Amino acid sequence: MMTKSLLITFLILLFTGNHFQVLGQKSDLNERFVTKKTIRELREAPVRLIPYPDSIVWEDGGRVMVDGLKLQGETKIIASLQNECQDIVREKGFSSSEKHSLAIKLEEIPEMDKEAYNLLITQHGVTVQSSTEEGFYYGMKTLRQLIIQEKGVHYIPKVKIVDKPQFPVRGFMVDVGRNYQELDLLKKQLDIMSDYKMNVFHWHLTDRPAWRIESKAFPQLTAAENHRKGRDPGRYYTYGEIRELIAYAKERKIQVIPEIDMPGHSDSFTKAMGFRMESEQGMDALKVILTEFFSEIPKELAPIIHIGSDEVHVPNPKEFMERMVAVVESNGRKAMMWSPGLPASPSVLRQSWGEMDTVKAKDHRFLEIDSRNSYINNAEPMTFVNKLLFKPIGATMSQNDCLGGILCLWHDVNVADQKEVYLNNPVYPGLLTYAWATWTADVLEAPAEYMVTLPPFDTGAADYFNIFEDYLLDHKNRFFEHKSFPYLRQSDRSWKLYGPIDQPMTDIGPIDKWISEGGEFLQGRGNTIIIRDRFQQGGYFPGIQKGETVVAKTSVFSEDKREVLAWIAFETPLRANRTYGGIPEKGSWDVQGGRIWVNGEALPAPEWENPGWHPSKIEGWGSKQDQEVPWAQEELYWRREPYKLSLEKGMNEVTITIPYANKYQNCMVTFAILDRVAY
Repeated sequence: MMTKSLLITFLILLFTGNHFQVLGQKSDLNERFVTKKTIRELREAPVRLIPYPDSIVWEDGGRVMVDGLKLQGETKIIASLQNECQDIVREKGFSSSEKHSLAIKLEEIPEMDKEAYNLLITQHGVTVQSSTEEGFYYGMKTLRQLIIQEKGVHYIPKVKIVDKPQFPVRGFMVDVGRNYQELDLLKKQLDIMSDYKMNVFHWHLTDRPAWRIESKAFPQLTAAENHRKGRDPGRYYTYGEIRELIAYAKERKIQVIPEIDMPGHSDSFTKAMGFRMESEQGMDALKVILTEFFSEIPKELAPIIHIGSDEVHVPNPKEFMERMVAVVESNGRKAMMWSPGLPASPSVLRQSWGEMDTVKAKDHRFLEIDSRNSYINNAEPMTFVNKLLFKPIGATMSQNDCLGGILCLWHDVNVADQKEVYLNNPVYPGLLTYAWATWTADVLEAPAEYMVTLPPFDTGAADYFNIFEDYLLDHKNRFFEHKSFPYLRQSDRSWKLYGPIDQPMTDIGPIDKWISEGGEFLQGRGNTIIIRDRFQQGGYFPGIQKGETVVAKTSVFSEDKREVLAWIAFETPLRANRTYGGIPEKGSWDVQGGRIWVNGEALPAPEWENPGWHPSKIEGWGSKQDQEVPWAQEELYWRREPYKLSLEKGMNEVTITIPYANKYQNCMVTFAILDRVAY
């Protein structure tokens, strides 16, 4: 079924009208919060499923004991699902006795939608219905999540599920052009994607530092001397490895979209070839490169090819795009590009990362994939979840047909180890939230400010966030015990935010005096409080001026006197760009002068390993030199050792000053108590 890939899906969904709609287009987007699922339904579900099914009926209190699984049905379907069934058996540690083994009956229902499935669990067994391998596979993935363990015994709730995705594209992009990753590391990401029914892996294979695709015609492209030093020079993927990863993805019902970025982001190409991509020689060479790639990677393996086209100015944009798109389409592939990018024909699939480009003529509708506000490298771990949850996919694309979304993991800054890409970023909290958003499309409308600040208490949006947080943390505990998952419960954290105050606040006495004399406050919520974010998308005080300070107050209750572990930090640097305040001086919490008091006593700052280090720039894009310096653990609060915070018995008052110094600053603070005490 996957050989026809997403192109067939696009045609089915777009031209037969099977359950496809562009969501979230109502004019009062900034005033209303609307979802399809009720808070009550999500709260009362006995098992937290991500993504949540389209329709689900639980049998009250009914559940089935299980210690084994057996597939029954048409031979071809069984073969494609056998590995998944065996994986579930191994993961759950089912015994060999199989006293309570459940039969899984597979039934083909030809009239069902491509990725749809029905799942019925009774005392007598499990029935999965679908018309495709994808649908059966997704039914098995839901079954995996439904199996719960209590006191060493596994159970499955009795339930009837009718489910299908709302978008045909539910993707994740990884940039290996800047930082190479071994196939095994990429395969681990595909495993997690498939667990959450994500079906597109966007593989960004070339960029400024390196060209990562084998080239028989131009072997100099992969030569170490033509790659940036320190960026795994000479590391690339052979055609055999590319086919291997695509085959691995195909088994997991994931379509790989390779990207060969052009004509921008191509420094390594220029160094290797001696000419630029947009030159006549460059366009001729790219035709050879693409033709070779297509001969090695058949159309059924890669029906869509991404050709970049963004963040570049060339003298011949129209000619360049026409020639490259012609090469792609003459080989029977669908061309895809970034938007905004260079002008291209309506046949090219757009992936939007900013405002639509100049090609959005009123007489055309484009196929578009939403990646706006979906860059993990720009994410603050605590606020990224609400940013993705409250941003309806395709909400700003009324002029085009939105096929879904792709979550993007860029990492412009160098890393000391490949795995750091997944340690330096809130990948998995973001991935699970995005899987929810692209499969369910449950949030139809939401105020834009909820992408930066949590909804106020006692609102429908707050209730929705609270229950989704329960789902997210349940999956963190069940499935991500040994993986980086930098997210802690924050829905119950409340703040009083005073200001902005047009004077420094460096001592607790004047602060308390100012507040007692009638200082007004806003109520804040969450582990991270954003006063004003770098991209000017909002915050509690987006109009704050340089030199002003906000005072934040919260309380922590403790049943006895003890030490707890906490994440405490001021500005969170964005991992794409080494432009921020840097590491504080010895004895300081914040480069900009922020301070913290607990119960009126100044909280000692951590012992910084590199006190006073800062990048060469505080605004704009990071310098070439700074971009090559890997992130130190102490720069990212979720990677450094948690702070040991002493608490008194009863209520402990926390006071924090947050100064605003420059327009490129992420003016913010994070204060989060971990779930365990300090020993």
